Amino acid sequence: MTLFTDKKVKGDDESDKSSIRLSESVQFQRDDILICATHGKIYAIHKRDGTRLWSSKFPTGASGGIVALFVTDYDKLIAGANGKTACLDLMTGETLWVNKMPGFGYSEVSVISTPSRFLSPREGFQSVEPPGYNEPSNLGRPIILAASKGKIMAIDSYSGEEMWRYNCPGGWYNIPVSIIEPPSLEHGRPEQLVYVGAGKWVYCLRAQTGEVVWSCKVSGAMFGLNYMTLATPWSSRLAAEAYSAFSQNPSAQARDWEREKERKKSLYRTKRATEAQQRSVVASFQNFYE
Repeated sequence: MTLFTDKKVKGDDESDKSSIRLSESVQFQRDDILICATHGKIYAIHKRDGTRLWSSKFPTGASGGIVALFVTDYDKLIAGANGKTACLDLMTGETLWVNKMPGFGYSEVSVISTPSRFLSPREGFQSVEPPGYNEPSNLGRPIILAASKGKIMAIDSYSGEEMWRYNCPGGWYNIPVSIIEPPSLEHGRPEQLVYVGAGKWVYCLRAQTGEVVWSCKVSGAMFGLNYMTLATPWSSRLAAEAYSAFSQNPSAQARDWEREKERKKSLYRTKRATEAQQRSVVASFQNFYE
């Protein structure tokens, strides 16, 4: 694989509008890649020294918003933003498909993928084995789970077509958070499950069909932020070693963005009210002297 870079030369700018130039030939593998997303754009850089391998705008545009990322175990990069989910080739940045997720609005999107297989640890003793390890697996075709605005959609990982969707009752307009649980005959789970949290509710769905196994309301609280987080012992172990949860589910960033928009709206309303009051005072004086 050829390594690309965008070393700054005369005429370069920081707008990312200029094309990436081939500067040298270097071999790199999937484990050499670090994916970054900011200002609505996606970048692949080399872990060794930060050299840019490729860059891409979010397909169909992200308007500078938050792009959620997930790298699958079959060399695909899943990106979610602006109520859409896209699949890019991990090694080149080429867009493979885009699902516009009709009915999901234009907000941030949470993205994860079911695994295509279970992998044993590369090295070292593991005190906690992954659920279902060394058991007959019933993973099925890997699927993308994209969630936004109180809904979750399963997307075919190869075609980008919708497989099923679920409107989370009680989820309101929050970004649902999801955890994938592999099958385990030992624990009575013959198929892959997805736990989804939204608002005050948790839902257990069959990953391949979206069928509801159970649902429950976990909170009756009247005050506080209506965002949910989820964890299992194994998901936490993976999270510590493999990824930052906010990169997959940008609830915290989205909330911060909402606060900023609320602050600006408040300042705007205050300014307009002040201007209206000033105009009223001026008009009163004018009427008085007429």
